[in-house]
Amino acid sequence: MIYNPQDEYDKKYKSLHYENTVKFFNELAEKSGVNQEENERTVLEHDELVKKAKKIRKKIFWLKFLRVLMIITIVLIPLVIIKTTPKIKRLKAQASEFTNNAEKLIELAKKQVAPLNSLFSDKDCINLIESTIEGIKFEPYFSAKQEENMAQNFDFEQDASEHSTLDTLAGHYNQNPFVFETKRIHVMGQETYHGYKTISWTDTYRDSNGRLRTRRRTQTLHATVVKPKPFYREQLVLSYCAQGGPELSFSRDATNLDDKSEKQLDRYVKKGEKRLKKKTDKALQKNVEFVSMSNTDFEVMFDALDRDNEVQFRTLFTPLAQTNMVDLITSKTGYGDDFNFIKKRRTNKIITEHSQKRAVVMNASSYLSHSFEEIKNNFIDKNAEFFKSVYFDFAPIWAIPIYQEEPVHSLDPIPDLAKVYAQKECEAIANLISPENVVHPQTKTPAILKASPLGSSQSIDQVKITAYSYDINEQVDFISVLGGDGRWHSVPVPWQEFIPLTANSQFFVANEELAKDKNIMAKRKNVCIYN
Repeated sequence: MIYNPQDEYDKKYKSLHYENTVKFFNELAEKSGVNQEENERTVLEHDELVKKAKKIRKKIFWLKFLRVLMIITIVLIPLVIIKTTPKIKRLKAQASEFTNNAEKLIELAKKQVAPLNSLFSDKDCINLIESTIEGIKFEPYFSAKQEENMAQNFDFEQDASEHSTLDTLAGHYNQNPFVFETKRIHVMGQETYHGYKTISWTDTYRDSNGRLRTRRRTQTLHATVVKPKPFYREQLVLSYCAQGGPELSFSRDATNLDDKSEKQLDRYVKKGEKRLKKKTDKALQKNVEFVSMSNTDFEVMFDALDRDNEVQFRTLFTPLAQTNMVDLITSKTGYGDDFNFIKKRRTNKIITEHSQKRAVVMNASSYLSHSFEEIKNNFIDKNAEFFKSVYFDFAPIWAIPIYQEEPVHSLDPIPDLAKVYAQKECEAIANLISPENVVHPQTKTPAILKASPLGSSQSIDQVKITAYSYDINEQVDFISVLGGDGRWHSVPVPWQEFIPLTANSQFFVANEELAKDKNIMAKRKNVCIYN
């Protein structure tokens, strides 16, 4: 078990993962047979040529500048041309030669490290996490059986039609199932549109001498309309299933308390104590179940005041769990208080700010280079960053010791299913299909794809993919606005009308072996979708 996730990352797992990463890289390097010294010489030679070419081009720039400057003095034109032009030509030829030779060296360097580059895999990053964290196991894909287990035994629910899964990474920690999921979220909101119209008129006035005069005046009128508009965003979520607190639900939002000084934190907690007392008094008056815990640092900072089962909340948040959570929230070496925690009975969702720009699995192409040393640094640094990000996605879960216990054997067993792939896995691969093959032909917005099973046979799933999107009609409203001339004017405000569209398609999902010779539309993690 991980007893204190923040402390153990600092003192154990950070260095252990680094050691495992270096060891793994060295094994790959040895297996590749790449001559590191030879590649270093090639790269150094290339870099030297690039520097020389850059230096010469700088000289060419100043010579050209000098030539222009001297040409301004007409008398010196012949002298300038005679003196500078041949020199510029020679330097250009020399720079071109250096550049050509540098390009040849780049190609040579790429060939030298090609055997190493070919050994990297998208699985490397998760294999290294498995070798570092005992008890964690990632699956090749999100299976229908795991999804059914999470739904049946851990209250895991499918998303509403406004969410579509773009990527998944499923696994288990001490037999507790989890899934990382990147999803596209659709929200219907409102957009304010602006319109303008310029008017002019003539009015009369008296000048300083009392004479009656006329003048031409103009004014730009402004009008707005508010109309419905769909908005889309992406979000990475960790859903972790555990039996602790089976009837308890609560939520808390990130507050970035790690940015505060010790004095600011003390003031924040004291202010929160008053709020807790009011909530406790109100609960007593209304006979509602809420009693503030004695550890007010935890109670105020964690701020899960919407909890609906006090007994189970206290069972989860033992003194150790409370201390762990405060350590995470105030940490200066981790990511601090950047996590939302939503518990709905036995499913816990963690949404961290630091993970939102991260891919579910790191692409092996991010390591590649023509330089052995650069490849090594990329591999070590990027895996360290990925490990830290994933570790602190789990950290709020690991802060609660009961969540690390294996599920009891009283769970309902999940029978073998004909269906192979989880609904979310099917959505993720469907989202890789070129949009014109799944969305309505009139679509002008992103689409929300939803998968539903049609049947399964011989390890092949048949699915229906429904694409929800919008067409856009350009519209104009005319809004009456009072002008400076005392009249009402119709100001045109162009706006967009979003017309809902739906399209249905049928596809098959299977592994590469079963999908070969088929019309494959997309592929991910050895899983293909075809029609």
